[in-house]
Amino acid sequence: MKLRIVRYLDLAVEHAIYLTIFFIPISITMLGTFAGMATVFFLIKKILLPEFSSIKANKLLLIFLVMFFVFMGLSLFNSGPLLGKSLKALFVKWLRYPLLLWAVIETFQDTRRVVKAACVLLFSATLVGLTVFTQKFFGFEFLRGNISGGFSVPSVGPFRNQNALAAYLTCVIPVVLSLGLWFGFGFRKSNHGFAARWKRVVIKLSFLLIIVMLIGASYWTVCRGGWLGLIAGLAFLILIINYHRIKKVFWPIFLTWYLFFVPAIGICLFYYQNRRDSYRFIIFNWAWGMIKDHPLLGNGVGTFMDRYSFFANTTTPYYAHNCYLQILAESGIFSLLFFLLFVGYILYRSIKTSLRISSSLNYFILIGLTAGLLGFLIHSFFEVHLYSFQLGFLFWVILGLVVALINFNESESVK
Repeated sequence: MKLRIVRYLDLAVEHAIYLTIFFIPISITMLGTFAGMATVFFLIKKILLPEFSSIKANKLLLIFLVMFFVFMGLSLFNSGPLLGKSLKALFVKWLRYPLLLWAVIETFQDTRRVVKAACVLLFSATLVGLTVFTQKFFGFEFLRGNISGGFSVPSVGPFRNQNALAAYLTCVIPVVLSLGLWFGFGFRKSNHGFAARWKRVVIKLSFLLIIVMLIGASYWTVCRGGWLGLIAGLAFLILIINYHRIKKVFWPIFLTWYLFFVPAIGICLFYYQNRRDSYRFIIFNWAWGMIKDHPLLGNGVGTFMDRYSFFANTTTPYYAHNCYLQILAESGIFSLLFFLLFVGYILYRSIKTSLRISSSLNYFILIGLTAGLLGFLIHSFFEVHLYSFQLGFLFWVILGLVVALINFNESESVK
């Protein structure tokens, strides 16, 4: 009886995560509901069956994540009168993500579920692309009813602003592209005959139309940080797929690519110091003043907008427009360091695994998810996506799927 309940709970967590992925761009209420259900069902399941193999397989990852939250907690000592707000930010906003991450890693150890999750992401992203097109050409957005301003203004789709839409597309386009590459590759290898060839043509054309539509939607956001992140993600995808062809020169090319994009971020920030974007640099300077005030433990998690007025000549609250600066300002240099070690270690393991496994469906999904994750992190130099309700869930779910696929492929290689 107990095992049957655990099995039902496992299925409930799985489908709640599918619905979480689907509703990320569509409904904040439904997103919060299904993410909460997935977490609650998962915790009940762990109480009934306390098994922790997924934690044992990711010890170093867990250490980095725990230390990130430890230093976030230590930042509370500098919260002062904003302690209540910091406690809420830490325990209500931030701590929901590692619980969901753990649920995704453990629930999606069966890679067939990862494939289903990628297909749900594909379907949801297609709806986003369609609604951006209807918004642009017909003046209505059918997912959340956002009012369109026509061709003279950037597209926002079902999101609150164009930067959020760009971040979502930056993350999902590489996944859609990798799925398209797999379906074209897989049908070419295993299917012959007239019907199979037509089926392959229809699938290729469908993916081509979806990808063109999504890239067009990204272009219409007029979000330069999003474009840079998308280019970085697609470049990563191309390099990994062609690894065996350019094996001898792969690492020099990869390092050259990396060394190009790091200064490109700085050049992009410098070049766009125009009338529309100049306020970001003012915010960066004031954020740096906050950082110098408490460099080790920060000013208190969740307090950036409240502290901002003490360092700026304005009473208008602002985010830092840079995830890493905001983490540094709120919770200090050690918190940022362990966050970078956490995501950097996942990217390292993913690249290492991708270069070792064969060109299977798992391979294409893994590099697509990793490319989307990398593009999201690069775009985060220009926005605070980790502080966004929708994009925060997107980031941690994608992170969990990447780790789940890495664990599966590492365990298969040991057998």
